[in-house]
Amino acid sequence: MAYIEHPLGRAHYTKKGPNKGKLPVIWLHGGPGGMHKPQGEQFRLATDRTVYSYTQLGSGRSSEIPRSKWKIATFAKELNYLVTAWGLSDFHLMGGSWGSSLAIEYYLRYKGRGVKSLVLQSPLISASDWQQDANRLKKQLPDDVQKVIRYCEAVNATDARVYEQAVDLYYSRHVLRNAKKRLAAKKRKNPNGAEIYKYMWGPSEFTATGTLKTYNRSKRLGDILVPTLIVCGEHDEASPATGLKYTKQLQQGNFALVKGASHSIWDEKPARLASIIKRFLKAVET
Repeated sequence: MAYIEHPLGRAHYTKKGPNKGKLPVIWLHGGPGGMHKPQGEQFRLATDRTVYSYTQLGSGRSSEIPRSKWKIATFAKELNYLVTAWGLSDFHLMGGSWGSSLAIEYYLRYKGRGVKSLVLQSPLISASDWQQDANRLKKQLPDDVQKVIRYCEAVNATDARVYEQAVDLYYSRHVLRNAKKRLAAKKRKNPNGAEIYKYMWGPSEFTATGTLKTYNRSKRLGDILVPTLIVCGEHDEASPATGLKYTKQLQQGNFALVKGASHSIWDEKPARLASIIKRFLKAVET
């Protein structure tokens, strides 16, 4: 178990893979408030290069931070400190969901320092776009489930059992379609991270009420100058149509669709996602 102390706290991280002269990868987990998995599928990328992944401040085994630090600037600064601590001058930066937001934030705030390419898997780039996609997907749920969602959110009863059941149905379609893995994820203890998630995002994936509810970097996509790959699952809550829209706004945009997958592509189609990313990296480095 490895840790790095930096000016904002202590980060729990994992480093795997050989140093064969190929550029390393930094993988950013989702959330906000999520955790990295030391045995996670993202390390499939570590066959011929070094891969770094870490748990962002406030979550998992990384140090706690006060509520006043629960903001984008904190997490972007932390990543900058880690890049320095790891001694990385050039690297590929990748993230899933909120991890994609953080990757974009790092690139824009630190003028692309060291970033040779970006991979944005199921990205959150505009909270408004995300909410529109979620509203469309919610309409595909049974009428009684839609009523439960509307009522519980209206009376602030998002901790009710019926609301949790509605959330699970939505997640089973658009977040993680493997029931066993979904149950395991729910059992994973991360109380501090859960509070950060609720504060910054909201009570569920399909309702933004937190500090990120106005988040929007779609108008800055044209400022990204490095090759960028956007990957979405066929049934993704970050819809393929929205991902394609973003791809067209990038100067060097690429798009890939993973059939049969939803949002948690590493958990559902790990071999396919690894293959797509490796092919992209080979093209970038060639």
